[in-house]
Amino acid sequence: MTEMKDDLLNWVLLQSSNLGFNNVLELEPLREQASLRNYFRIHTESNSKIGVITRPESEENKLFERYSCFLLEHGIRVPKVEAYDHQKGFMILEDFGNSVLQLEINNKNKDSFYKQSISEVLKLQACAPHQSLSSLSKQLLIEQMKLFEEWFFFGLLDLHYSNNEKEMLLNSWEIIADQCSSQPYALCHFDFEFRNLMLLEDSELGILDFQDLCIGPYSLDLVSIMKDIDNPLDKGEFSEYLNFYLSNLHSKKHDINISLEGLERDVHFAGFQRQFRILGTLARLHIRDKKSFRLRDLIQTLRYLYEDSMQYNELRETAIFLRNKVEPKLLVTLEEIN
Repeated sequence: MTEMKDDLLNWVLLQSSNLGFNNVLELEPLREQASLRNYFRIHTESNSKIGVITRPESEENKLFERYSCFLLEHGIRVPKVEAYDHQKGFMILEDFGNSVLQLEINNKNKDSFYKQSISEVLKLQACAPHQSLSSLSKQLLIEQMKLFEEWFFFGLLDLHYSNNEKEMLLNSWEIIADQCSSQPYALCHFDFEFRNLMLLEDSELGILDFQDLCIGPYSLDLVSIMKDIDNPLDKGEFSEYLNFYLSNLHSKKHDINISLEGLERDVHFAGFQRQFRILGTLARLHIRDKKSFRLRDLIQTLRYLYEDSMQYNELRETAIFLRNKVEPKLLVTLEEIN
């Protein structure tokens, strides 16, 4: 890390005259991320910026730079990329500050933040997708859910299932992918969580980590905040924010035409796809990448998955399997890790 930090500092100093500062006072490491990138706040005599380091062979910085320009052109508040060297894996970004919604949200501002966030989803969905974006096919949705099996079920929990359980799980993924792929598709951030939303100085929201931008089921970004790990909604709140989305969807004349009941079902099934995928992704983060800071999120993610899927006859057997077999082993495993 020290060598990477020194290399970034030397590169930043080479960019300084073009970016309006003469010297770097401090290079401050920022919070740990689920990605393989490292972030630093660059303190200068005039302002601050964000430095990014990623592996040179990774495409993440290139995608971030491309989609930053695209989203800014569409009026979406994302950090401007002020300098980059993709061969070195370096970027300098506009600094959005420290007010991450995940850390700022409380009972007093919760309603406002949810509605602001839903409004940002609608703004994203109103954008004509970038020509380079890929679409989440049914098969890709299934492949993403298989991360649950490889990294979470087998890898983290060291569980095994019977032939009947395996067939049940495969059938569930087929049902979920069918439901998701039949939804209207729109521009999709793909990781629209409060941890990736910033409260800016003008009280508007800024959006981070958009390099996985794609064309996907319209409810996929919506469920990312409706099923937030740290801020579970009760049934009344869940219904209220679905209605808020619907009322603003109709007022903005989006191409999506859905009833409240249809929206709730779409959000739940997009949630099932996301939750299977996230369980696998976070387990992989711990096992492969040696980043364990999000292990605690596995419990609420799994509970969302089995509690909501219990409402649907075609998924009830899977819900019972997750509750009775998987959750107890998860709790024991996390206790052993701690």
